[in-house]
Amino acid sequence: GQSIQQFGDGSSSRDYTYISDIVDGVVRAIDRPYAYQVFNLGKGSGTSLKDFISLVGKTTGKEVKIEKKPDQPGDVPYTCADVSKAKRLLGYSSKVSFEEGIKKTVEWYNEAYGDEISGRTNNEKENGRRLSYFVEDEGQVMTVNDELLVPQMYWTN
Repeated sequence: GQSIQQFGDGSSSRDYTYISDIVDGVVRAIDRPYAYQVFNLGKGSGTSLKDFISLVGKTTGKEVKIEKKPDQPGDVPYTCADVSKAKRLLGYSSKVSFEEGIKKTVEWYNEAYGDEISGRTNNEKENGRRLSYFVEDEGQVMTVNDELLVPQMYWTN
């Protein structure tokens, strides 16, 4: 398998948020009487890179190969969305925990790519792939696959 890059000592922390929570916040902001307002959407708590990597290994049941890299210039050690305004005015709060989001992403990945990983092919799965995102609070996005977004698949919650 591929390695996961760890920048610095792994203590940097981000507010990783599952896409269904972001979609929920955007939908809540539509057609509200808050013209031109800015709302921070996120989980509202940080997760360290070390914890992120550890949970990916635990959830996949695979040994994680870590490629250690130096800190990235200009990177801040901790970021986290202040969602208090969105909670107060929109009734927003994230529903999917970090752990559950990783679990859903791994399940999606195995469903979408399981045959490819095992060497089999299944053309029917090509058309049914879903996009699974974790959105960081500063607008940077970590994605497993960015081939196709099927929004209606995220309205299950």
